[in-house]
Amino acid sequence: MPFFIPLAVGGLVLTALGLGVKRVLDEGLVGAPEPPEVRAARERHAVALGSLKSTRLRVRAGMASLGERQVKAKAEVVEPLRGLLARLERWEHARREDVLPAEALAALEALPAEPVSRAARRAWPLFGSGATAPLELVPVLEWLERGWLQEDAVPVVLDGMSLFHAAAPWAASPAPDTVEARVRCLEDCAATLTRATDFLEALLARLAALDARVGALHGRAEVQLTYLDAASFEEGSAEPRERLSRLGVLAGQLMVLLRAPVLTLDGHLAPEPPVSAEEQARAQT
Repeated sequence: MPFFIPLAVGGLVLTALGLGVKRVLDEGLVGAPEPPEVRAARERHAVALGSLKSTRLRVRAGMASLGERQVKAKAEVVEPLRGLLARLERWEHARREDVLPAEALAALEALPAEPVSRAARRAWPLFGSGATAPLELVPVLEWLERGWLQEDAVPVVLDGMSLFHAAAPWAASPAPDTVEARVRCLEDCAATLTRATDFLEALLARLAALDARVGALHGRAEVQLTYLDAASFEEGSAEPRERLSRLGVLAGQLMVLLRAPVLTLDGHLAPEPPVSAEEQARAQT
């Protein structure tokens, strides 16, 4: 039977899933009062664990927000644009290669056509629309969503830090024999939790920034798309082609951002997508 640590507990108690059976992790201290140094170190560890839990919840909310934005942008801009380009090519009004730059065209081809299930989209906020999580990072994705660390499963490794041992330092082995060793172990584990929290804070900032950039481009591209249809090109006026050119720039940038990952395939922060001249100009207005 696998064991799990619910971070909601905030302490060092291991619970057998479905059985309600608990065993105390600090086995070496059962039956005797803790020395004040160990008690203080345990309290600092509990604070670090609580901070990690709180930040994880905020990251989960940030992932949900960006995920919703990705779905809306795809449904309201990418798919209509895909259909418009198909009609324009069929009626020989324009080729998609003339509308979208190469990077945007590659992004469009990589984005899956509708419908896309919720399960298939779960990794999109971290790895980009249309992507799947690498097997090594599936435990991280599941932990971000659920907040459980499983003792005998694949470790949750966040930016090179294994979280299970840091959250429950004496789960897999007895507590150290000396007070000094116990304090040092708790302090080391608390430091790891703090570094993991800092990493999640940086991840959250990246999610929020990408969410805002996608949202801004989504709105502007949708406006351009509203006034375009394939039939408007029959009149031969310049306006539809000007709008199509403008749409190609905005939607192209949008699709590149939709495909942009926040995490690399090895679990580190990915480089931020460069800010386009259009985004810079809008930020200055």
